[in-house]
Amino acid sequence: MEKTATLIKRASLNVNQLDNIKIGDLLSDEYGKSGKVCEIEKVNRHGEFHYYFKLFKSGTILIIL
Repeated sequence: MEKTATLIKRASLNVNQLDNIKIGDLLSDEYGKSGKVCEIEKVNRHGEFHYYFKLFKSGTILIIL
């Protein structure tokens, strides 16, 4: 069975949705970048949450809340 990518829309995200994303999940964003998550980094900086989802061979998706 083929898995479908989880679409990330920055305008409608919350911290709980981002915390549910795990390594190995398929992600895509509204700008067309997509891939399999191979590393996740979460940073709390000055009251903002920065989520870095490193994609296998596809770069990184950065979400700031």
